[in-house]
Amino acid sequence: MDDNEQQQQHGLDTCRNEPQKVQNIVKEAILNCDYRLIDTAWIYQNEHEVGNGIHEAIEQSQGQTKREDLFITTKLWNQHHTPEEVEWALRDSLKKLHEKTRYFAENVTLRDTWKAIENLVDLKLTRSIGISNFNESEIKEILKIARIKPTVHQIELHPYCNQHNMHQYCIKHNISIISYCPLSNLKRENEHDEDVSALYNPIIQEIAKSKHKTTAQIILRWHLQNGLIVIPETTTSEKLIEYSDLFDFALCDHEMCQIDQLGDTNRRRIASPLFRPPNNKPILMVEYENYYHM
Repeated sequence: MDDNEQQQQHGLDTCRNEPQKVQNIVKEAILNCDYRLIDTAWIYQNEHEVGNGIHEAIEQSQGQTKREDLFITTKLWNQHHTPEEVEWALRDSLKKLHEKTRYFAENVTLRDTWKAIENLVDLKLTRSIGISNFNESEIKEILKIARIKPTVHQIELHPYCNQHNMHQYCIKHNISIISYCPLSNLKRENEHDEDVSALYNPIIQEIAKSKHKTTAQIILRWHLQNGLIVIPETTTSEKLIEYSDLFDFALCDHEMCQIDQLGDTNRRRIASPLFRPPNNKPILMVEYENYYHM
């Protein structure tokens, strides 16, 4: 990463996690499973509980885990993109507070928002800044004017949506990718797990059986070997352990190729365009990566 920040390649996504559950699972992820990357957002309405879980983990670690060891991501949501709101929004997230939803500003450009976000680095409110759900043209617009370039791009990415072109584009511009929905296990109404999730794909099941691993571990390992940062979500201790047990095996080139090709016949997007604004204007969420001050 071009800002010299070392980032964990696997972490915990707190999207869709209920506030009453997320505090404990965040604490357990840090204390018991050595997670160092925790992802949240203003729109998830659980930042306060995520922060409490982080604080409890640090306190209970008895000095073994320090705040500077953790990489916490939150996001500047679409309705907070006006330059005068950018700093407020981050300070709000840092304090674990929630304000009423704002309306979308029609006359705000990506350039306006990005320059305001760069100021947050100058103020030392955050150590890195990034983007989420951008397309190539939107990234180009940022790169043309950026004084501080984005270090990460968080997008939906899994075997059924491998985002190959975007991955290569980000590699070219030294932008790391964070994969959300990495297991493609988010279904819509009237859909069945086995029809939509790569967890049930026969090829992945066969690879998992041969390595005595779960299909989730195979998919997450595929992400890691592709140089991706991965943030599966869970609220159970068992899954925390399963999702972190990824480093005692490897996929061979043939197995990687098999999984790479699954999107050719099973292409599926889960989240997009759910996170686009109603008018689909190219002002999307922008991701902060920061020390989470209490």
